[in-house]
Amino acid sequence: MKIVWLIGGTKDSRELARRIAKNTNKLIISTSSKYGKKLVEDIGSEVVDKKMDKSEMEKFVITRGVKVIVDASHPYAQNVSKNAMEVAREHGLKYLRFEREMLSYEGAQRFDDLDAIITYLNSNYSDGNILSTLGVNSLHKLKNLEMLDKLYVRILPVKASIEIAENLGYPANHIIALQGPFSRQFNKDIMRNYSIRYMVTKESGKEGGELEKVDACKDMGIEILVLKRPNLDYINIFKDMEKILEEL
Repeated sequence: MKIVWLIGGTKDSRELARRIAKNTNKLIISTSSKYGKKLVEDIGSEVVDKKMDKSEMEKFVITRGVKVIVDASHPYAQNVSKNAMEVAREHGLKYLRFEREMLSYEGAQRFDDLDAIITYLNSNYSDGNILSTLGVNSLHKLKNLEMLDKLYVRILPVKASIEIAENLGYPANHIIALQGPFSRQFNKDIMRNYSIRYMVTKESGKEGGELEKVDACKDMGIEILVLKRPNLDYINIFKDMEKILEEL
């Protein structure tokens, strides 16, 4: 039986892991956090919580005898995917990429990078508060907002993320520590409670609750600023879990 390494960390990656595990007892799962590890501890034959650079990935596949890499990492973790593809190519491993479907909707402004969003807000902000649902990795760069006192950030309710936010100087009453995705109504309740006028979000797809956030904003007349997905040239990309299972 070939040893499969699944790079996870998202809601849909957990579902994919469960389905793969039904067909093999040689599934290794890696996540980038202890929180992510807890969510999949009952699935794989081995679960590792560690952020790996390319050299660490190479050591990982060699020591564990990995033959197949299933990359179900977050769509915005482009360095993870890039390194995994290079490792697969250089070591003769099969690489399969699971990618969330993109959603199509109108009424949002899209930006290539976070710097462009910050520039837009610094130039066009009028009133009200700003909600970022980009996650903890964006907090450092968001400090460049001129109206920082108007920014509220939604991050995972885990110690590591909250400590990062606090160490960067975000006040406790501007940190919304909640695990999504949420319903349209719950998003509206949050936005109403914090008097949100602008929402900054990602193209996280159906599984990431993107549509519910967008619909909530449209209901309330909130401006939607979307950070586009990185444009990465994946190999062997799949949008259907069944196709990946067939390939395995």
